[in-house]
Amino acid sequence: MSTPYLEIDVDGEGRRLNFDGRPITIGRHPDNVVPIDDDRASRFHCVIELGEEGCVVRDLDSRNGTKVNERVTRQAVLRSGDVVRIGKTRFRFVDPQSEVLDLPDAEREIESIRRSPKLHRPSGSGEPQERVAMLGGGEEIDYNALLAGLAAPPEGADNRAYESVLRDLARSAQRPEADRRDVEFIGASGRSLRASDHEPERKPARKGETEADSRGGVNLLRLLLLAAEQVAATDLHVEPRTDDFLCRLRVDGTMVDAVTLPKAMAAKLIGVVKVLSDIDIAQRLIVQEGHFSSRLDGRRIDYRVSFTPSMFGQKLVLRILDLANAPQFITDLNLPGWMAEKVKRISRQDSGMLLACGPTGSGKTTTLYAVLREIDARQRNVITIEDPVEYHLEGVTQIPIDQHKGNTFGTLLRSVLRQDPDVILLGEVRDQETAAIAMQAAMTGHLLLSTLHAKDSIGTIFRLLDLGVEPYLVASSLNLILAQRLIRQLCPVCRSERRPTPQQTLRMGRFVEGVSQIYYPVGCSRCFETGYAGRRALFELLVMTDELRDIILKRATIADIREALQLTMFTTLQQAGYQLVADGITSVDEVERVAGVE
Repeated sequence: MSTPYLEIDVDGEGRRLNFDGRPITIGRHPDNVVPIDDDRASRFHCVIELGEEGCVVRDLDSRNGTKVNERVTRQAVLRSGDVVRIGKTRFRFVDPQSEVLDLPDAEREIESIRRSPKLHRPSGSGEPQERVAMLGGGEEIDYNALLAGLAAPPEGADNRAYESVLRDLARSAQRPEADRRDVEFIGASGRSLRASDHEPERKPARKGETEADSRGGVNLLRLLLLAAEQVAATDLHVEPRTDDFLCRLRVDGTMVDAVTLPKAMAAKLIGVVKVLSDIDIAQRLIVQEGHFSSRLDGRRIDYRVSFTPSMFGQKLVLRILDLANAPQFITDLNLPGWMAEKVKRISRQDSGMLLACGPTGSGKTTTLYAVLREIDARQRNVITIEDPVEYHLEGVTQIPIDQHKGNTFGTLLRSVLRQDPDVILLGEVRDQETAAIAMQAAMTGHLLLSTLHAKDSIGTIFRLLDLGVEPYLVASSLNLILAQRLIRQLCPVCRSERRPTPQQTLRMGRFVEGVSQIYYPVGCSRCFETGYAGRRALFELLVMTDELRDIILKRATIADIREALQLTMFTTLQQAGYQLVADGITSVDEVERVAGVE
């Protein structure tokens, strides 16, 4: 008869440890049955032993606690498949007698649902974090009996299994939970899908598809988008694999796994998204794009849809545009006081130019929208040219570009100048023609806001010159250049402190003077084991002065501009990040990952 055992995994290397009747102690001390070399472990951390109740794990008053299925516990009875984690070491309890083996093909889909993992890092072991026993509505299902054919699955059991996994994901963010029936969909054509889970929500999309199948796809989409909203995700990925589909979310810029879907359920989900987006559901081998919206708690959330063919089928990516997760006004950007005042001042000017620079996904457009909201659109004619229009602004004329119809940034900007504009937001400066027209507009009585892909504020000047813009236009039209990056904030629950190393003190210089402790990430269930929760922007503001204009007209060098900036309040992105490190908001590693090292 097979006996229970532990599978031990350290950095992807595993071994098996059988129970021999004695307790298995774990910790850093060499006298333990399993000594581990890990600074997060205590000398005698925990013990795992077989008893009358089954396999029990007990924490031995350790510093960082013992985690069972990613939850800190003092004592717990383990079931086969449960994972005990101490630092970077994982112990999976296996009881061969309770494992379900050799499932018939028809039952494998149910088994995949039962083993659906909770949220975990992609680099994890891939083992199930917790079996789904209590489903939505508090109904308990005996899955072993179900698999053995002794009980029939209640109606909609698969949907409630996904609901359990996704609701656990949402709860991990510790935000108020909303009801999935509160989510109302608005298709690309403007048609609304009613929120009731019990009424037919759309006609079957394919021959043979029932109304219950359609509702299953709609309900699953509601659950996924609700979970994404709860954890403030910016993107949802549905990726086809050999035997199933993997749903992943981008949270704070990092991809995390959400749930695994059988192919049949993923097909329903994809069909619903295509119907909402007015996309041809018969096409599967071409790139397809669209959009739809939802209404939750009285606010509208927009989604940009992208389908791309891959080896195992179409991959779906939803870009989530939720104003509730974005700063609304300049005061919400967390700009230093003197920077905020400069930006507010230019928003009140009749002419001038503000350029936001940084890589894709650094929050440039969000910053410019915050500036636009400071402008009274009732007294000024505000027009935007975007690719595509991301957020609707009341009282603002918003124009999307369309390359196929010849409506590029350059041609639309020429046309908009004949629309009597006071303020123009140009989505991006991409070429010499657009840059030259924009700068001439800024010099002739228009306030122009735009973005540019450049490393930093000084690099923006040379990027414009490299595009072929005349130095006099750059010197005369530019008022402010705002470089930015998005940086993750340390999780306030699990962050830990330590003294900065001599190398860190040397790099950060005056920003850590008088600071004896800085913080670093640890990881907990609230932050999905990343050590970080939420993001904010780092800013670098270059204010054009007469001295800088003279330097640009004389064919500037980087050294010349840096020397001139030493006499101003100019602060680099790295220096702004080091200030946040000193304030306990982020870590040195995160600053250097995002902003680099000077």
